[in-house]
Amino acid sequence: MSIYIAITPKTAVILAGGFGTRLASVISDLPKPMAPVHGRPFLEYLIDHWIGQGVESFVLSTGHLGEKISSHFGPTYRGRAIRYVHETTPLGTGGALRQALLACPVDQSHVVLLNGDTWYPVELVSLGSTASLPLTIALKPMLDNQRYGAVTVDQKRVTAFGAQTSGPCLINGGCYLIEVEPIAEQVQNYPQRFSLEQDFLPQMASNGMVGASLQDASFLDIGIPEDYLRSSEFLPVSLNP
Repeated sequence: MSIYIAITPKTAVILAGGFGTRLASVISDLPKPMAPVHGRPFLEYLIDHWIGQGVESFVLSTGHLGEKISSHFGPTYRGRAIRYVHETTPLGTGGALRQALLACPVDQSHVVLLNGDTWYPVELVSLGSTASLPLTIALKPMLDNQRYGAVTVDQKRVTAFGAQTSGPCLINGGCYLIEVEPIAEQVQNYPQRFSLEQDFLPQMASNGMVGASLQDASFLDIGIPEDYLRSSEFLPVSLNP
């Protein structure tokens, strides 16, 4: 009888290179992941959560105002190593992932990929226990969806993205478990600049290579002012390490 062992990666890749155009009316001199919440950068809360999940090193993909991130965190944060991969020209989320994978430790078969502007405290053990394909997405169940495209799932595989619905559905929470070697190979087939969400994931799903992991944790994307202003409700002061 075979025994399944949960995948527990020790490295997280965080996409933190967006321009934050929609948030510019609230914060204009900081990259979006550095937006302050209770006097601390949003990105600190994100990294703190994943340290608590057992992650030991981070690769931060930076772009617009990226020096604000690297100067704040430096080479280590709370004893965990941080590597920076900076975009000199915009690569899109897909191009940023391709570049970041080259900076991942060579001994890591899997990494966690995260959006740097999304609070979605997934449990790594739970995510790793459902992974059986090269890429597994943590999906957030929504009772009332007004902003996001829905994800279609069949037998724990994602089959399509972007379905329009205002009722109960599953959405992409921006948290992925990635098998490094096959995904690094797949992203080489795309142009220099491409979108993870619009280009890569739909193609991978159509080939049956994307798994689904339902994770009903709290969810907040701070990409628009209204939601950023709610972040203090999701990230209480007591989360300070």
